[in-house]
Amino acid sequence: MPTSLSSIGNVSKSTGILILNGENDVQTPVQQAFLLHQRLNEVNHPDHTLITYPDLGHAFYPSSKWQTAFGPMEPDVLADLYSWLESHSR
Repeated sequence: MPTSLSSIGNVSKSTGILILNGENDVQTPVQQAFLLHQRLNEVNHPDHTLITYPDLGHAFYPSSKWQTAFGPMEPDVLADLYSWLESHSR
């Protein structure tokens, strides 16, 4: 297991984790998000959420699998982020 994933078990169970990833992200492939999510399940982390976005790249803007395009972040991503932050505010 890569070192970065082996330290996931050290994350406090009270820390919420939101994983957002564009499925066409060439800088951080979506498979890495799936691996992180899997590892969080393996260590029984109680509060983690994975959301992926088809056709979006690293900047959460429509991109191909071969090239990152830049522009305003898609409203769905912002809505998901806002909703998660609101549900985790105390």
